[in-house]
Amino acid sequence: MLFGVSDGGAHTKFLTAGRYPTETLTEQVRENQWITYEEAHRRLSALPAQLAGFRDRGVLRPGCPADVVVYDPENLKVLPMEVVHDLPGGEWRRIQKASGYRNVIVNGQVTIEDDKQTETYSGKLLRHGM
Repeated sequence: MLFGVSDGGAHTKFLTAGRYPTETLTEQVRENQWITYEEAHRRLSALPAQLAGFRDRGVLRPGCPADVVVYDPENLKVLPMEVVHDLPGGEWRRIQKASGYRNVIVNGQVTIEDDKQTETYSGKLLRHGM
């Protein structure tokens, strides 16, 4: 099974579909023990990268570029849905954040530290097969 869902942002007023990685780790791994953390990580990272043709992504392996997420499995949780007005023209959308993420490192730069964004935007566009 490949985890994931996206509507490309088409339904921002009706749902928040980006919580599935946190729900996978909290519900399927921690609470129900249906799969291991290792298998969840593979399904959330390595498998999608492989299926998209990114041969050197989605794994922590010497010589391969990687973004790293460090989280506290016992304190990981999805937070309540909220409305923000951050779209063009002041339009609103629903968002749903999570907590328990200690660090997110993208291209060697810390983008989240202790559940807070650092205002560092180090992501890069990837093309198929890179």
